[in-house]
Amino acid sequence: MSSQLNIYVDQGTDFRLTVQLFDDDDLDLPIANYDFFGDLKKLYSTKRAAEFEFDKDENDITLLLSADVTRQLAPGKYQYDVMMRKPTGELSKIVDGLAFVVSTITEV
Repeated sequence: MSSQLNIYVDQGTDFRLTVQLFDDDDLDLPIANYDFFGDLKKLYSTKRAAEFEFDKDENDITLLLSADVTRQLAPGKYQYDVMMRKPTGELSKIVDGLAFVVSTITEV
């Protein structure tokens, strides 16, 4: 079962969220060999609005959306999830929730 986490994305800014996958620092898991996938959609049944990129670091992953990507998102409520594929091929959902895209007033 995945964890649920609602997130807030400021429109037109870089978005970063670090997710700790494992609590134990003694685990020697090859996160570098895992594949991660994540989409942002208005509804589960609609076309993808954005695709997350990922940075991997030991027991953590960081979800990333560039300012260019968030600038294209209309303010409002979205749904997202993140899937992990192990080298064995096992696929699991690790986090999902609502993503609220918030308007940014300042133009840069």
